[in-house]
Amino acid sequence: MSAQRVAVVPLGAGSVLHAQLPGADFAHACQATVARKGRSALQAYTDMAATVPGWFDGLMALRNRGMRLLGMKDLGSLRAVQESVDPRPGDRLGIFTLQQCTSDAIMLEDDDRHLRVQLALQWRGDLLEIATVVHTHNAFGRLYMLPVAPVHRWIVPRLLRRQVLRYASSAP
Repeated sequence: MSAQRVAVVPLGAGSVLHAQLPGADFAHACQATVARKGRSALQAYTDMAATVPGWFDGLMALRNRGMRLLGMKDLGSLRAVQESVDPRPGDRLGIFTLQQCTSDAIMLEDDDRHLRVQLALQWRGDLLEIATVVHTHNAFGRLYMLPVAPVHRWIVPRLLRRQVLRYASSAP
């Protein structure tokens, strides 16, 4: 698989999110091969957040305005990830809360009364995978996911492709 090729794959047993699959209402994973060059999973997450295109932030701002009108929380911006040398579980990193972090994998989540979203970026050698698992808690969560699921399936592979192209073109 080349750096330009992003493959949508089943969330496999090697994923840190695999144990979260039972009962999931949504699961999505994509991966691409690119030279890791010592990058940690945290660095991959912060790099991805830093390269989010402006139109994505616009979608998040629209989502946040609409959710505020419904009394839901404003998640902020994915780009708001702060450089953190040693984040701890429970720290907020952009729109997600850190659950666990090793050099190979980072697992984040957002959990509210309507749904629980878990996101993982994981290195396996030079293979970088982004995986998402969602459990809805009620009808509003299921309704919320109706437009979000197809947008997620469209955006995440493009974010990964954008990131690995940037990695592939960076100096050694």
